[in-house]
Amino acid sequence: MKRVILIFLVSLVLMGSYAQEAEPADESRPDFNISLNFGGDASIMSLGFEKLFFLESGPVLAGKIGFGFNQEFQLFSSEDPINFFSLPHSFTVNLGNGKRSYGEIGIGGSWITDNTKHYYFIYPIIGFRYHPFKNPGFSFRAWAFWPFGQMDKVEETDAWISPLGLSFGVAL
Repeated sequence: MKRVILIFLVSLVLMGSYAQEAEPADESRPDFNISLNFGGDASIMSLGFEKLFFLESGPVLAGKIGFGFNQEFQLFSSEDPINFFSLPHSFTVNLGNGKRSYGEIGIGGSWITDNTKHYYFIYPIIGFRYHPFKNPGFSFRAWAFWPFGQMDKVEETDAWISPLGLSFGVAL
């Protein structure tokens, strides 16, 4: 009987150590991203700072803030375009199997200004995220958004608004 209990305890210890090696604990994963974003978030280009919160129940919460650049959308014009400063921010929930790839859904907002007029857009976000296990590591996001019900503001700004965004960054 002692032998059976000893074999059982050794088996538990070995399985526990194997499980720890196979799937690293969330505490060891990088939880901060610095990224360069192209399109999306009412910016042509922006620099984003993002904090991720890994929940034990599975989803990953992400909060992002950044600053960016946008320009007046012009076709066949000889005038200099108006430049805009943007302040994009978002909160998303990332769902996945706990590996590196996640589906993403959330809400975002962008404040843009040309130093004379100020505009604020709120929009839903849906996308895909790749997040590494190791620190530092490469991170990637692709997302879509649209400021539903706010097209009058979009037309008034004449800013270039892309419904798709790509983000390349470093997870720390």
